[in-house]
Amino acid sequence: MTDLSAYGALADRVARLGEEDDLTITASDFPDGLPEVQRFGRLILDTDYRRFIGSAGPGADRPFEILDRSQGFNAYIEAGPLRHLGLWLLHILFSGREWAGLDLTHPTSRVRWLYVQISSPEPYRSFLKTEGSQRYVSYAHWPRAVSRHAFADLAMAGTDRVAPEDRPLFALGWSKPDESWTLPIRDADQIIWDLTPEGLCALASLFFDMGHASFGLNEVNMEPPYLGFAATQPRSIEARFWLPGSMGFYCDRLDDLTLPPRR
Repeated sequence: MTDLSAYGALADRVARLGEEDDLTITASDFPDGLPEVQRFGRLILDTDYRRFIGSAGPGADRPFEILDRSQGFNAYIEAGPLRHLGLWLLHILFSGREWAGLDLTHPTSRVRWLYVQISSPEPYRSFLKTEGSQRYVSYAHWPRAVSRHAFADLAMAGTDRVAPEDRPLFALGWSKPDESWTLPIRDADQIIWDLTPEGLCALASLFFDMGHASFGLNEVNMEPPYLGFAATQPRSIEARFWLPGSMGFYCDRLDDLTLPPRR
């Protein structure tokens, strides 16, 4: 399967949902089996992102400043492929796999591989149905408005999409074992998303809604709790997702996007 094209018909059903509609997505909606890693050319990931937070204390006459740095990544994608990406997340869950990956083939991407792993696969809520002890078989999705800080606390997000314990953990990875000891940020060629089953479904649902023609949003930020609005696990790096027309995705097509030189 190239570019997750097997999800096309199901993605069209998701795109047609109105505000009062819902859709139960089942394991039988997906092809049998799921490759360990498959090619996907419609996503650009850039690890050259950092946000600085500074404080000089209550006075302005001090010769020092306390600085914190939030490391993260920018993800650039169009609305249609974003729905495919959300469906791929559900396919991982329904397939019974504990992890799967995408080989990101777009030449502009600074990350080569995206991996998703499912942690603590214990079903415990009503919208995600199981069969047997740990076999997930369906997920009920209904469209909701998207806020910029979608997984933050309710006062900031406006919509309660995910419980704090199910917020995602995003991490950098290195395919060369010797680099994993020195952690050179500019050489990170993997992004890993560590998700609980509920967190995975919440992220898939967010991707469906983010690209919605009526109430979607072209920018979503997920910041760690100690250096931003809480939307991830504490050890997570920051994640920013951009659709065309946003401040970060300044053009109409992924293939027209260029990244600034590394800092």
